[in-house]
Amino acid sequence: MFNIKLYIVKHLKKIKIIHSIPGRIRLKLPNIGNVPEEFRKYDDFIIKAIKILDGVNEVSFNYVIGTALITYDTHKVYEKKILGWIEDIVDISIKNLKFIEKYAENNLDFVVETLEQELNDKVKKYK
Repeated sequence: MFNIKLYIVKHLKKIKIIHSIPGRIRLKLPNIGNVPEEFRKYDDFIIKAIKILDGVNEVSFNYVIGTALITYDTHKVYEKKILGWIEDIVDISIKNLKFIEKYAENNLDFVVETLEQELNDKVKKYK
């Protein structure tokens, strides 16, 4: 079964900033090394969700050292706003867990479109 809750919680909960300079933050994701390979294929969805926030340029995960690197445009966004956005992504994902579990295996495009719409609506509060 598609266990998105485990994936979300292990990737995005309990994050800590370990290094920050204007335009770039490195986050420690304590459980990222334990994420099974089969769930890593969903990284693109998380990256795409984070990049919905205007000003976020790049997002990458490093499973070896357990971090995420986010680069951003300092004229459009700042660290606290990015962290708030990540929190909103997690909240929306958790809120929609039953929906995701019900439809993701057979109709992933529908799930992605639905969640992207909700994220696009939510991101308006950051403008």
